[in-house]
Amino acid sequence: MTEALLSELLVIDLSRGVAGAYCCLLFRHLGAEVVRADSPNQSSAGEPYLNAGKKSITLDASRPEGAVLLRRLAEHADVLVTDDLPSNLEYAALSRQNPRLVLTRITNSPSNDDGRFSAYFTGLNAFVATMLPLVKMAILGRGQQVEVDGAECLAAAAFVADGRRTEVQRAEGEGDEALPPAPFKIIGLAPLTPAPLPGEHNDEVYCGLLGLSGEELSHLTEASII
Repeated sequence: MTEALLSELLVIDLSRGVAGAYCCLLFRHLGAEVVRADSPNQSSAGEPYLNAGKKSITLDASRPEGAVLLRRLAEHADVLVTDDLPSNLEYAALSRQNPRLVLTRITNSPSNDDGRFSAYFTGLNAFVATMLPLVKMAILGRGQQVEVDGAECLAAAAFVADGRRTEVQRAEGEGDEALPPAPFKIIGLAPLTPAPLPGEHNDEVYCGLLGLSGEELSHLTEASII
């Protein structure tokens, strides 16, 4: 199997709206590892299509302990996508810890049903805009912040599919679910797995990547930090 194009990238999905989630989904289509930070109080997988193939952790970054965890995650990440970055976290501080980090911030993105297609188009613009500083990062070793304003993107975009569907097996024996294909054709697209349940990969990311102990994980879970 051909190795996916962006398989070496780690993307943190800190978005709450459609645009940011779709931007991160496009990175997942190209093979990047995408870790989505869901709310500790969330009980469902949310958007099955937008979150397909991603890993999920739970995190409240607005709280001090949660902000510390996000900073530690950002040290390992290549890209962080957000539409609601907590006020206690800014790119200047994050980039001091990880100069290679690319932070994409999406603002004024439509979130209601009427603006859904505009939100997808905004997400596509965010993805393309994020790719440019990634080239800079690869050459110079330095990242940058990207600002994507949904109000400045086109108000609508036609989403054209060729009629084929990608079958992805759902977890827990719920049967197959048809997901739309990526909106582009390119060698090295990564296959998608079902959208994860919130916090499904807490152990893998917090203990495996950050080295937290089981006791620390239990404390953070009981305190609703994750």
